[in-house]
Amino acid sequence: MADVLLSSLLQTIFTTLTSSVLQQFGIAWGLETELKNLESTLSTIQAVLVDAEAKQWTSEAIKNWLRKLKDSAYDADNVLDEFATQALKRKLDSQRGAAHRVSAFFSLRNRLIFRLKMGNKIKDVEERLDKIARERSFQLTEGLMVPESRAVEGRQTSSFVNESGILGRNDEKEMIIEMLLDDLSDRNGVSVFAVCGMGGLGKTTLAGLVYNDKRVEGHFDLRLWVCVSDDFDIKRLTGAIVESIEGGACNITNLDPLQRRLQEKLSGRRYLLVLDDVWNEYHEKWDRLKDVLRCGAKGSKVVVTRRSQKVAHIMATLPIHHMLGLSEDDSWSLFEQRAFDSRRMEENHDLFKIGKAIVKKCGGLPLAIKALGSLLQFKSSESEWLSVRDSKFWDLPADGSTILPALRLSYDNLAPHLMM
Repeated sequence: MADVLLSSLLQTIFTTLTSSVLQQFGIAWGLETELKNLESTLSTIQAVLVDAEAKQWTSEAIKNWLRKLKDSAYDADNVLDEFATQALKRKLDSQRGAAHRVSAFFSLRNRLIFRLKMGNKIKDVEERLDKIARERSFQLTEGLMVPESRAVEGRQTSSFVNESGILGRNDEKEMIIEMLLDDLSDRNGVSVFAVCGMGGLGKTTLAGLVYNDKRVEGHFDLRLWVCVSDDFDIKRLTGAIVESIEGGACNITNLDPLQRRLQEKLSGRRYLLVLDDVWNEYHEKWDRLKDVLRCGAKGSKVVVTRRSQKVAHIMATLPIHHMLGLSEDDSWSLFEQRAFDSRRMEENHDLFKIGKAIVKKCGGLPLAIKALGSLLQFKSSESEWLSVRDSKFWDLPADGSTILPALRLSYDNLAPHLMM
């Protein structure tokens, strides 16, 4: 999929659906049935998702079906986010003793209006999801499980980079460092620079190169690194930033004191914060975090890496840097490091020519090049290399990214002992 697998999106929706706040207010406002129906429909879809996401690469019908499901699932996520936001607001008002506001809200008229509005929205997305699910004209296996050793875990990144293995990024590194060392400041108190590009280009690697440069280290009082991924939860991210400063676990569980602790740590200090792999597309969530970050000294910077240009424009206050693929020479050098040793190149020049063709198909994407180079290191026959070069996976639609067929090739060609 272009941005996030449907299975990951459904997991986010289920987390919202089963939250205590939503459950409590769903009952209080008479929306328990609507929420249960939505949960049931999503569970039915989830039962066949693993099989569908595996088969989409060879079936355009399944790919289109998943795309329609995902569009409606995003609508469901937005509706539940609206419901959860209102529920949390009323809960906080109640805890703060705002009795008159709570009383007004729970007046019969307001309660009926809210129930009708949210009930219709939830019912609408549930019916659309159910209709799409029943449109299925192909067989999918329910309950198909991914072996534990091959399951994808939540993405985590760190600032550590082995610079000796990085090719073709020095000019970009220098440009970003020059921008970071400039003490310009956004009018709202925090300057945000975005590195944008498709998966596999090396956005995290580039950010790590900049983060660990000695000039950057000497310029900032604090350097902080947080992996965001698809869970843009304000409390979790605030806690992670505090932990990055303090170097240990933060035991504060409530958001307000957690934000105050962060402001105490940042106040008057020039900091660099890297928010890696950001997927959030909601202005409101980003604005709430940025409000807390405005207390740093002049010249403080936030660097975010993300695939989506939409996310980039939401967050950035400085010109966005769009990463491109590696040059032909750098691509080949990277592949050569992984796939060849001097003995093999001397023994079989035909592999050299086949490898050139494979690298060209990778489109300059470092992750794809490294994955296939590492795979072919363990294959010595021309027929094995030709099977990769001529694989049908190169012809599959990849939503504008060569990374998907390349990684799928690497994955499907792993020897059994390498999957354990």
